[in-house]
Amino acid sequence: MAFYTEYRNHADLRVTVEMVKLYLGDLRLMTGTDSVVMGSVAYFDLGEGRDTASWSVPAGTYSALHAGLGVPEQLNHSDPALYGPGHPLSINNGTHWSWNSGYRFVLFEGRYNPDPLGTGPLMNAYSLHTGLDTAYTELQLAPTQPITITAGAITELVVHLAVDRFFHGPTESLDLVTENQAHGSDPVLNMKLTRLIAASIHVD
Repeated sequence: MAFYTEYRNHADLRVTVEMVKLYLGDLRLMTGTDSVVMGSVAYFDLGEGRDTASWSVPAGTYSALHAGLGVPEQLNHSDPALYGPGHPLSINNGTHWSWNSGYRFVLFEGRYNPDPLGTGPLMNAYSLHTGLDTAYTELQLAPTQPITITAGAITELVVHLAVDRFFHGPTESLDLVTENQAHGSDPVLNMKLTRLIAASIHVD
């Protein structure tokens, strides 16, 4: 996917994607029922394309990456002024929802034309943000092969987001014409977006 590039979504609407930001919390590598903690929260801004984060973990073989889509509750209501520049929860990231003392978990924005036959510029904006403690969703991301960490070496684990699936899934979809603004006040839409985004994530 390329930002600011026109695509057709599942409903044949012309769309662009202009922002994808998200948090992953409680990151752990799993070995059966045991786990190794990687970090409490990580922030990714995909505006420049691929984004990265790194951790040091013990050598070993792991079956899956555990992560929460969003900010864990114990951190979600912390004061963003406590965190300096470069910290995932810094106010400089523009992800804090001051009105509810919490963070936006996923920020997904772009433009669209509500008429599939329209040919003019994309003038309509969509702004879809998930958040609130109820939307924090745990993910067990298991690659096809075990994750092997070798002492003294770097192992790359790639987390993929199928951004087209932010709009639709096997059992539900987003009607962009009527569901183009989401800022936590509609709990049904908040959870629908969360389910769609969570289902779009897999790992290599």
